[in-house]
Amino acid sequence: MKLNTSEIDWKLTFGSFGFVLLLGILAVVYPEAVKSTMSGMLDFTVINFGSGFLWYTLFATGALLFLAFSKYGDIRMGDTKPKFTKFQLFAMALSAGMGASTMYWGFIEAVYYFMDPQFGITDKAMAMEYATAYNMFHWGAAGWFIYLIVAIPFAVVFYLKKSRRMSLSGVINSLFDDRLPVWAQKFIDLLFIITTLAATALTLGLGIPMISSNLASLTGIPDNLMLGIGVILGLSVIFSLSSYIGIEKGMARLSSATIYICAAFVGIIFIIGPSALIMNNLTNGIGIMLTEYIRMSTNTDPYGTTLFPQYWTVFFLANWISYSPGVGVFITKIIQGQKLKDVVLILVIGGTMGSAVIFGVCGTFSMDLVNNGVVDGVKLIGEGQPTELVKQVFDSTSIPMLLTAIYLVTMILFTVTTLDGTSYSLAGIATKQLDEEANVNPMFRLFWCLLLTALPIIFLLINADLNILKAFPVLIIVLIVPVFFIAAVKTLQYLKQNYGQIMEHQRQQDELLAKQAQVQQVEVTNSTPAPQAS
Repeated sequence: MKLNTSEIDWKLTFGSFGFVLLLGILAVVYPEAVKSTMSGMLDFTVINFGSGFLWYTLFATGALLFLAFSKYGDIRMGDTKPKFTKFQLFAMALSAGMGASTMYWGFIEAVYYFMDPQFGITDKAMAMEYATAYNMFHWGAAGWFIYLIVAIPFAVVFYLKKSRRMSLSGVINSLFDDRLPVWAQKFIDLLFIITTLAATALTLGLGIPMISSNLASLTGIPDNLMLGIGVILGLSVIFSLSSYIGIEKGMARLSSATIYICAAFVGIIFIIGPSALIMNNLTNGIGIMLTEYIRMSTNTDPYGTTLFPQYWTVFFLANWISYSPGVGVFITKIIQGQKLKDVVLILVIGGTMGSAVIFGVCGTFSMDLVNNGVVDGVKLIGEGQPTELVKQVFDSTSIPMLLTAIYLVTMILFTVTTLDGTSYSLAGIATKQLDEEANVNPMFRLFWCLLLTALPIIFLLINADLNILKAFPVLIIVLIVPVFFIAAVKTLQYLKQNYGQIMEHQRQQDELLAKQAQVQQVEVTNSTPAPQAS
């Protein structure tokens, strides 16, 4: 497909490119200064703005539950039948929204919590139970509510108000009846893109070393900087190809395959591990998470000294928020024809249960090995070697190479689908007008695929640690959360004011679709040859 340059927002595109270029120059020339500055800003942000992130998440939860279980849940996004099945919707959203990160933290996160338990817990067994529950909480319903509170305004403006701009400024401008100043629109969209790039940098910054480590373990190739850069370039080729093919042929199939492979991997871990313990801890973890949900959602430990809520709960919520622009746009694309309540329930329930199983199985297996002294998790975590922890977990089994291979494939596919969805979102934001199905030019997606690979290479060059990777997205979202909040409130107001008109239009479209289906059935019947008389 030829690239129509007149449809590209070049100021926004070059502004984003300039940001990445500037950060790259600063990181290479002043690596230690960049690391120390970002680390200090992370401390300031999570301590001073952490409660704001918690309240924003509670608002998103309440607003989405209201939409799902009220009359507004019957509103359909668009005038056509669903383009994707409910499983494809779940698979693509899961892959784009949390896939690669889930595999990274699956064996590691619970060990961190086991070593540093919350709520004054000193008993080792209870610490393991709460570690699993916190694992599930951080990757559960709250994150999907955060994604959807951004996705729904996009979907309402695109499918109901018939706007052809897939940008945050376009959403805000439409909800404010086209009264938003041009400078404000550009600033909002640039902030949107930088936030998405920051979130992607975190995902790749954590995922690439894990992929490199497992690839080195599997092949014997030295695990060094060149291998890391090679992995990034290899991934860029794969997800660029998938992006060029398109969502329907590329990502939809890739996401479904990834979910099946991930399920097989988790199933193998369950079978070869302490199955009864895993099942019991998984069940118990779900129970603790549900009973402690409000406490976990509002825990700030104001008189404590661990800063656990700030560096873990606030960080993960901030991570979900930073990814919500890109994932929100992508969700808008794939929910065409779906009802609001179906979208909310499929993604929240499906995403929560999927992550609960992954973390319940992998986290319990890992903690059990650490607890029994098979793997020295305390030493490895203390030395900043999470990739080595995963390697030793696999080495403790009778099939280390098989587990490494499946884990490696799953990590690669999840990373590819995450980046595929992100490249679509960024291209959509920087395109002035989209067609009615929200398609973007594949060549323009390729440009964003290449730009997405630049930031993780920068972080590899400066050898960024976990806190630096955490800092990058957290620092930026302080500015954009108020914009998300305003968009959500204005969307709720729009649905309330126009509900009758929306449902009447939907009824008319249902009748039209029914008539079209009847005509197609008649045409099929008439084209079928009559049976020959014997």
